[in-house]
Amino acid sequence: MERSLERRQFGRVHLLAHGSGKTCTITVQGVGRKADLIDISAGGARLKLPPPPLDPGAARLVFSACEIEDGGLLQNLSATVQWRNGFEIGLQFRPELNASLRVLQNLVS
Repeated sequence: MERSLERRQFGRVHLLAHGSGKTCTITVQGVGRKADLIDISAGGARLKLPPPPLDPGAARLVFSACEIEDGGLLQNLSATVQWRNGFEIGLQFRPELNASLRVLQNLVS
């Protein structure tokens, strides 16, 4: 039986294990929405949006973490939507963050 292994370019900080209640704002065509931050890596993030789901035509947005003292590292990041599953979306930061997994973990813990 062949096993499918998930391969990621960057390690992820899963906030369900390392922190809770972390939120962010995404801005699509000048309109901001709050979302729950589920996990984050140097390459992107997974978010859970409140209803309604994100407009299917929205592919580019700006991501900013809320209430995190990050020195601007997690603010106004250009991102593209890579996948959607109901109210969850996966983002890819463009360009990728210049931050280690340890730095990201310290910021969101």
